[in-house]
Amino acid sequence: MRAKPLQKLEPRIRSALRIGLTMLGGMAAGAIVLVSGASAPALAPGPTLPNDRTSSPPSMTSQPSQHAAPKPSTSPSASHSTARASEVPLYGMQLNNTCEAASLRMVLGARGIRTGDQAILKQFGIDRTHYQFGRSGALSGNPFRSFVGDPNGSQKAGTGFGVYYPPVAAAARSFGLNVLAAGQGVSLDQLRSQVSQGHPAIVWVDYFWRRAATTSYTAYDGARIPYAGPAEHAVVVTAYSGSTVTVNDPARGKHVIPLGRFTDAYAAYGNMAVVLH
Repeated sequence: MRAKPLQKLEPRIRSALRIGLTMLGGMAAGAIVLVSGASAPALAPGPTLPNDRTSSPPSMTSQPSQHAAPKPSTSPSASHSTARASEVPLYGMQLNNTCEAASLRMVLGARGIRTGDQAILKQFGIDRTHYQFGRSGALSGNPFRSFVGDPNGSQKAGTGFGVYYPPVAAAARSFGLNVLAAGQGVSLDQLRSQVSQGHPAIVWVDYFWRRAATTSYTAYDGARIPYAGPAEHAVVVTAYSGSTVTVNDPARGKHVIPLGRFTDAYAAYGNMAVVLH
Protein backbone atom coordinates (compact mmCIF):
# COMPACT_ATOMS: atom_id res chain seq x y z
CA MET A 1 0.00 0.00 0.00
CA ARG A 2 1.38 3.44 -0.95
CA ALA A 3 2.49 5.55 2.04
CA LYS A 4 0.52 8.75 2.55
CA PRO A 5 2.38 12.07 2.34
CA LEU A 6 3.09 13.69 5.73
CA GLN A 7 0.62 16.54 5.14
CA LYS A 8 -2.23 14.05 4.56
CA LEU A 9 -1.75 12.08 7.76
CA GLU A 10 -4.09 12.57 10.70
CA PRO A 11 -3.04 15.50 12.92
CA ARG A 12 -2.11 13.33 15.90
CA ILE A 13 0.13 11.06 13.83
CA ARG A 14 1.74 14.02 12.08
CA SER A 15 2.48 15.66 15.46
CA ALA A 16 4.07 12.47 16.84
CA LEU A 17 6.30 12.10 13.79
CA ARG A 18 7.48 15.69 14.07
CA ILE A 19 8.30 15.26 17.80
CA GLY A 20 10.28 12.12 17.01
CA LEU A 21 12.25 13.86 14.26
CA THR A 22 13.00 16.78 16.60
CA MET A 23 14.34 14.41 19.27
CA LEU A 24 16.57 12.64 16.76
CA GLY A 25 17.94 15.97 15.61
CA GLY A 26 18.81 16.92 19.18
CA MET A 27 20.55 13.60 19.79
CA ALA A 28 22.80 14.11 16.78
CA ALA A 29 24.25 17.27 18.34
CA GLY A 30 26.32 15.23 20.85
CA ALA A 31 27.16 15.97 24.49
CA ILE A 32 29.72 15.40 27.19
CA VAL A 33 30.05 11.80 28.35
CA LEU A 34 30.78 11.36 32.05
CA VAL A 35 33.02 8.64 33.45
CA SER A 36 30.28 7.79 35.92
CA GLY A 37 28.29 6.44 32.98
CA ALA A 38 25.80 9.29 32.68
CA SER A 39 25.70 10.68 29.17
CA ALA A 40 23.78 12.77 26.77
CA PRO A 41 21.98 10.90 24.01
CA ALA A 42 24.76 10.75 21.41
CA LEU A 43 28.35 11.50 20.57
CA ALA A 44 29.54 13.81 17.83
CA PRO A 45 31.84 12.20 15.24
CA GLY A 46 35.50 13.11 15.44
CA PRO A 47 38.55 13.26 13.20
CA THR A 48 40.24 10.14 11.85
CA LEU A 49 42.88 8.93 14.26
CA PRO A 50 46.47 8.54 13.04
CA ASN A 51 47.68 5.16 11.81
CA ASP A 52 49.72 4.48 14.95
CA ARG A 53 46.75 5.12 17.26
CA THR A 54 43.91 3.11 15.75
CA SER A 55 44.32 -0.32 17.34
CA SER A 56 42.32 -1.01 20.49
CA PRO A 57 43.88 -3.21 23.17
CA PRO A 58 42.07 -6.52 23.70
CA SER A 59 40.07 -7.64 26.74
CA MET A 60 39.02 -4.23 28.01
CA THR A 61 35.64 -2.62 28.40
CA SER A 62 35.40 0.70 26.60
CA GLN A 63 33.14 3.52 25.50
CA PRO A 64 33.77 5.80 22.52
CA SER A 65 35.26 9.22 23.12
CA GLN A 66 33.73 12.57 22.26
CA HIS A 67 35.70 14.61 19.77
CA ALA A 68 33.43 17.65 19.51
CA ALA A 69 35.24 20.77 20.68
CA PRO A 70 33.62 22.81 23.45
CA LYS A 71 33.42 26.57 23.12
CA PRO A 72 36.72 28.08 24.29
CA SER A 73 36.93 30.06 27.51
CA THR A 74 37.82 33.72 27.37
CA SER A 75 41.10 33.30 29.27
CA PRO A 76 43.35 30.53 30.67
CA SER A 77 42.58 31.61 34.23
CA ALA A 78 38.82 31.02 33.98
CA SER A 79 37.10 30.24 37.28
CA HIS A 80 36.31 26.63 38.15
CA SER A 81 34.55 24.50 40.71
CA THR A 82 35.72 21.28 42.30
CA ALA A 83 34.62 17.92 40.92
CA ARG A 84 35.20 14.30 41.77
CA ALA A 85 37.44 12.22 39.53
CA SER A 86 34.36 10.23 38.51
CA GLU A 87 32.93 13.40 36.95
CA VAL A 88 35.74 13.92 34.44
CA PRO A 89 34.23 14.25 30.93
CA LEU A 90 35.47 12.11 28.09
CA TYR A 91 36.99 14.07 25.20
CA GLY A 92 38.87 12.90 22.12
CA MET A 93 41.95 14.40 20.50
CA GLN A 94 41.22 17.34 18.23
CA LEU A 95 44.44 16.76 16.29
CA ASN A 96 46.19 13.50 15.44
CA ASN A 97 48.78 13.59 18.19
CA THR A 98 47.43 15.67 21.07
CA CYS A 99 46.73 13.07 23.74
CA GLU A 100 48.36 15.21 26.45
CA ALA A 101 46.36 18.31 25.50
CA ALA A 102 43.11 16.34 25.30
CA SER A 103 43.81 14.72 28.68
CA LEU A 104 44.32 18.12 30.29
CA ARG A 105 41.21 19.39 28.51
CA MET A 106 39.18 16.64 30.22
CA VAL A 107 40.35 17.70 33.67
CA LEU A 108 39.68 21.34 32.81
CA GLY A 109 36.20 20.35 31.63
CA ALA A 110 35.51 18.75 35.00
CA ARG A 111 36.30 22.12 36.60
CA GLY A 112 34.01 24.01 34.27
CA ILE A 113 36.81 25.37 32.06
CA ARG A 114 35.98 25.00 28.39
CA THR A 115 38.83 25.28 25.92
CA GLY A 116 40.43 23.43 23.01
CA ASP A 117 43.59 21.46 22.25
CA GLN A 118 45.09 24.34 20.29
CA ALA A 119 44.79 26.73 23.25
CA ILE A 120 46.41 24.14 25.53
CA LEU A 121 49.19 23.49 23.02
CA LYS A 122 49.93 27.21 23.05
CA GLN A 123 50.57 26.93 26.78
CA PHE A 124 52.80 23.86 26.25
CA GLY A 125 54.82 25.50 23.51
CA ILE A 126 55.56 23.64 20.26
CA ASP A 127 59.08 22.93 19.02
CA ARG A 128 58.83 22.28 15.29
CA THR A 129 62.54 22.93 14.77
CA HIS A 130 63.77 20.06 16.93
CA TYR A 131 61.14 17.65 15.70
CA GLN A 132 63.03 14.35 15.87
CA PHE A 133 62.75 11.87 18.74
CA GLY A 134 63.98 8.43 19.70
CA ARG A 135 67.50 9.19 18.45
CA SER A 136 70.22 11.61 19.48
CA GLY A 137 71.11 14.59 17.36
CA ALA A 138 71.00 18.31 16.77
CA LEU A 139 67.36 18.11 15.62
CA SER A 140 66.14 15.89 18.47
CA GLY A 141 63.56 17.55 20.67
CA ASN A 142 63.16 17.78 24.43
CA PRO A 143 59.58 16.95 25.55
CA PHE A 144 60.45 18.15 29.06
CA ARG A 145 60.55 21.66 27.54
CA SER A 146 57.72 21.69 24.97
CA PHE A 147 55.72 19.61 22.54
CA VAL A 148 58.13 17.91 20.11
CA GLY A 149 57.22 18.00 16.42
CA ASP A 150 53.88 18.41 14.71
CA PRO A 151 50.79 18.03 16.95
CA ASN A 152 48.92 16.85 13.86
CA GLY A 153 51.69 14.45 12.90
CA SER A 154 52.38 10.82 13.71
CA GLN A 155 54.80 9.04 16.00
CA LYS A 156 54.91 6.11 13.59
CA ALA A 157 55.85 8.38 10.70
CA GLY A 158 58.34 10.31 12.84
CA THR A 159 56.63 13.66 12.32
CA GLY A 160 55.26 14.35 15.80
CA PHE A 161 55.92 13.01 19.28
CA GLY A 162 54.43 14.63 22.36
CA VAL A 163 55.23 16.42 25.60
CA TYR A 164 56.18 15.34 29.13
CA TYR A 165 55.04 16.45 32.56
CA PRO A 166 56.68 19.91 33.14
CA PRO A 167 54.85 21.78 30.33
CA VAL A 168 51.61 19.94 31.16
CA ALA A 169 51.84 20.94 34.83
CA ALA A 170 52.70 24.53 33.87
CA ALA A 171 49.74 24.69 31.47
CA ALA A 172 47.41 23.32 34.14
CA ARG A 173 48.52 26.08 36.51
CA SER A 174 48.00 28.71 33.81
CA PHE A 175 44.36 27.63 33.61
CA GLY A 176 43.97 27.92 37.38
CA LEU A 177 44.33 24.29 38.47
CA ASN A 178 46.33 23.16 41.51
CA VAL A 179 49.11 20.66 40.75
CA LEU A 180 49.31 18.16 43.60
CA ALA A 181 52.06 16.01 42.08
CA ALA A 182 54.10 16.17 38.89
CA GLY A 183 57.04 14.10 37.81
CA GLN A 184 58.39 10.61 37.37
CA GLY A 185 58.28 8.13 40.21
CA VAL A 186 54.64 8.80 41.16
CA SER A 187 53.82 5.45 42.73
CA LEU A 188 50.69 3.37 42.27
CA ASP A 189 49.87 3.96 45.95
CA GLN A 190 50.08 7.72 45.40
CA LEU A 191 47.77 7.48 42.39
CA ARG A 192 45.29 5.38 44.33
CA SER A 193 45.29 7.82 47.24
CA GLN A 194 44.87 10.93 45.10
CA VAL A 195 42.20 9.50 42.82
CA SER A 196 40.21 8.24 45.82
CA GLN A 197 40.14 11.86 47.04
CA GLY A 198 38.66 12.99 43.72
CA HIS A 199 41.90 14.19 42.11
CA PRO A 200 42.29 12.96 38.52
CA ALA A 201 45.77 12.10 37.27
CA ILE A 202 47.20 12.49 33.77
CA VAL A 203 49.59 9.57 33.27
CA TRP A 204 52.02 8.60 30.53
CA VAL A 205 51.73 5.01 29.32
CA ASP A 206 52.54 2.69 26.46
CA TYR A 207 49.66 3.00 23.98
CA PHE A 208 49.20 -0.77 23.74
CA TRP A 209 49.36 -1.36 27.52
CA ARG A 210 52.61 -3.31 27.28
CA ARG A 211 55.78 -3.35 29.34
CA ALA A 212 57.71 -1.52 26.65
CA ALA A 213 61.50 -1.37 26.75
CA THR A 214 62.66 2.07 27.89
CA THR A 215 65.70 3.61 26.25
CA SER A 216 66.93 7.18 26.06
CA TYR A 217 68.31 9.69 23.58
CA THR A 218 70.17 12.98 23.82
CA ALA A 219 68.20 16.07 22.80
CA TYR A 220 69.59 19.16 21.06
CA ASP A 221 70.21 20.81 24.45
CA GLY A 222 72.13 17.87 25.91
CA ALA A 223 69.28 16.54 28.03
CA ARG A 224 68.81 12.78 28.30
CA ILE A 225 65.25 11.90 27.29
CA PRO A 226 63.54 8.65 28.37
CA TYR A 227 61.88 7.04 25.39
CA ALA A 228 59.71 3.94 24.96
CA GLY A 229 58.10 4.78 21.63
CA PRO A 230 56.83 5.11 19.09
CA ALA A 231 53.78 4.44 21.26
CA GLU A 232 53.95 7.18 23.91
CA HIS A 233 50.46 8.03 25.11
CA ALA A 234 48.70 9.99 27.87
CA VAL A 235 45.37 9.20 29.55
CA VAL A 236 43.44 10.37 32.62
CA VAL A 237 43.07 8.03 35.61
CA THR A 238 39.60 8.53 37.08
CA ALA A 239 39.07 5.47 39.30
CA TYR A 240 41.21 2.90 41.04
CA SER A 241 40.19 -0.38 42.65
CA GLY A 242 42.13 -3.29 44.05
CA SER A 243 42.40 -5.01 40.67
CA THR A 244 41.54 -2.45 37.99
CA VAL A 245 42.26 1.12 36.92
CA THR A 246 39.66 3.17 35.03
CA VAL A 247 40.98 5.67 32.50
CA ASN A 248 39.64 8.22 30.06
CA ASP A 249 41.63 7.59 26.88
CA PRO A 250 41.43 10.47 24.36
CA ALA A 251 42.13 8.05 21.49
CA ARG A 252 39.85 5.11 22.36
CA GLY A 253 37.37 6.12 25.05
CA LYS A 254 36.83 4.91 28.59
CA HIS A 255 38.68 1.73 29.61
CA VAL A 256 38.78 -0.43 32.70
CA ILE A 257 42.34 -1.77 32.70
CA PRO A 258 43.54 -4.78 34.69
CA LEU A 259 45.98 -3.51 37.31
CA GLY A 260 48.83 -5.66 36.01
CA ARG A 261 48.59 -4.27 32.48
CA PHE A 262 48.29 -0.72 33.76
CA THR A 263 51.37 -1.23 35.93
CA ASP A 264 53.36 -2.45 32.92
CA ALA A 265 52.31 0.41 30.65
CA TYR A 266 52.77 3.05 33.36
CA ALA A 267 56.34 1.87 34.00
CA ALA A 268 57.36 2.63 30.40
CA TYR A 269 57.89 6.34 31.16
CA GLY A 270 59.09 5.94 34.73
CA ASN A 271 55.68 6.30 36.42
CA MET A 272 55.21 9.79 34.98
CA ALA A 273 52.09 11.62 36.14
CA VAL A 274 50.50 15.00 36.82
CA VAL A 275 47.86 14.92 39.58
CA LEU A 276 45.44 17.85 39.52
CA HIS A 277 42.83 19.52 41.70
